[in-house]
Amino acid sequence: MRKNYFCLVFLLLLNTFMFGQKVTLTPTGINNTNINSGPLNLGSTPTSTVSLGVQVDMPAIPGNGGTIKIISVNGMSIGTVTGGDGGALYFGEGKTAVRSFTIQLNWGDFDTTGDYIYAEYKTSTSVVYKSSSIAIIKNATINGGSPTPPADAPNPSKIVNTLCCNQTIRLGDKPAPITGSQYQNPYSGYSYGINARWTSANATVLELDNISKTLYLDYTTELKNITVTRGLGYTYKNDFANKSNTATITVVPSPITTNEIFVNSAIDIYGSAEISDTNPKEISGDRSFVNLNILQDPFYVLKRGETTSTTVDRYEWEYRTTNRTFQQNSIWNTIPNQFSVSLNSSYIPKPNNSEDNFYLIRRIAVYGNIKRTSNVLKISLHTIRENNTICCDQTLQVSSSNEIEKPSIITGTTTISDKNTYLSYQWQSQAVTSRGTTLSNWTNISKAISKDYLPPVLELIPGNGRNPAEIPTYNYRRIATDNIYDGETYYSNEISLTPSTNISTSTPPFKLYPNPASSIINIENADGNYDLANAKISIANTMGSIVNSNNFSVTSPNLISINVSNLVIGTYFVNIETARRNFQMTFIKTN
Repeated sequence: MRKNYFCLVFLLLLNTFMFGQKVTLTPTGINNTNINSGPLNLGSTPTSTVSLGVQVDMPAIPGNGGTIKIISVNGMSIGTVTGGDGGALYFGEGKTAVRSFTIQLNWGDFDTTGDYIYAEYKTSTSVVYKSSSIAIIKNATINGGSPTPPADAPNPSKIVNTLCCNQTIRLGDKPAPITGSQYQNPYSGYSYGINARWTSANATVLELDNISKTLYLDYTTELKNITVTRGLGYTYKNDFANKSNTATITVVPSPITTNEIFVNSAIDIYGSAEISDTNPKEISGDRSFVNLNILQDPFYVLKRGETTSTTVDRYEWEYRTTNRTFQQNSIWNTIPNQFSVSLNSSYIPKPNNSEDNFYLIRRIAVYGNIKRTSNVLKISLHTIRENNTICCDQTLQVSSSNEIEKPSIITGTTTISDKNTYLSYQWQSQAVTSRGTTLSNWTNISKAISKDYLPPVLELIPGNGRNPAEIPTYNYRRIATDNIYDGETYYSNEISLTPSTNISTSTPPFKLYPNPASSIINIENADGNYDLANAKISIANTMGSIVNSNNFSVTSPNLISINVSNLVIGTYFVNIETARRNFQMTFIKTN
């Protein structure tokens, strides 16, 4: 009985691992014609050139010893196509790899129907994973003859082809799905099967359901009418002569007059706002209002000083996961239980806790049955990995004569990748000026490539006119790079050098002591500018997980203590949320 039990558990684990993999084969072109799906129609061309893309996703890092090939099946013959031997597939230290192919398919090697190609990935241990197949079809003769459809094959020219329905929507709202009339397609995948081509003008397509014959469109972003049509024809002809009626979506002005969102954050080279998951930020937006006159008449002209408006009922927030360059997008997802005018980045779901995550974010303003989408923000959410942490925040004293205390060395951990390779370092800085409202982008610090870094003394910016003198706060972080495995980068947490002075500065002087600590830490606001007793205080680990939430003892409005004795040894981040501003400090837990 014990032996059977062990085998069953092993089988379940094996199945869990195996079903975590996926090989995706996507056609992108044939004979200088762009395509995005099968079948591959060779027509009457003696030799066809086909462009393909392959993506392999594995549940664990597979290494770089596996191979990738494009295999054809024609009758009883199975083999690698010309140009289909891709050799070793490089994953680096990731779980996903891609490869492009340009292959040659000879007309004489295939039948008119029934043949196909697929991608095959073989691991270094000879485990084989295959993609779904893509059918290959061709004309009956190389001189251009057409195949003869079976007697029971539907004729596309005689199929009823209608779309439903015309509609009128407000700018920024989402159209109702466009549905097409149903038809039988018993020879789908054959050259004499029915092929459909949908076209939509001034719209973004979310999904096409070929089973229900339904087209789903995204929220509108322009005050332009949308038109949708569908053409039907034989697959082998690539001709869609049976044209449907045109479904027209009339877009009129929205009573929700504005919906804009923004985030005060550094912007990277991809135009993405950078956020560390240990230092969440507010994604904010102006409140959206509803003009009651436009609600009654979409073409009502606003008058200066007009006040006939009300607020929207609520907001919904949506996210879309993507890649670093924001070129590959998934579907839009609703962020649960977030209905406020702003969104804290900590509420954005993380699909992977061991990697950086990249998102598109938008807000939907809702009033009754009317919605309006906002602009879209790009967000890069950095996760601390490979134990890449730095310590600690520093508060530097400024004398009455504006002499500034010298900073101490910012210490960093020694990082080693999961491949047991040492990583190179690059320190970056960011200035915070204008009372904390302006964040510069992160910039590399020249020659700062050591494990630790000694920052320069803060400088006083003289006042002029209405602008008082100020000493900017500087934020620092360290980037670790694996120069062996595809240049993977790892972002550390962020620490701040903050001046403590009578000059108006961007951050008040909080003190955290002792640091490092084994049991109790104290947080003090010596100047009394902020009420710690009524603040929201949480502690996060380097993975961004909250390990303590509002569990502290109040000694006075300016002094609190937190018991950290139950925390494991490591680096932690204390987030302080007050009525006026949010702050973060770092401490190290020891034995």
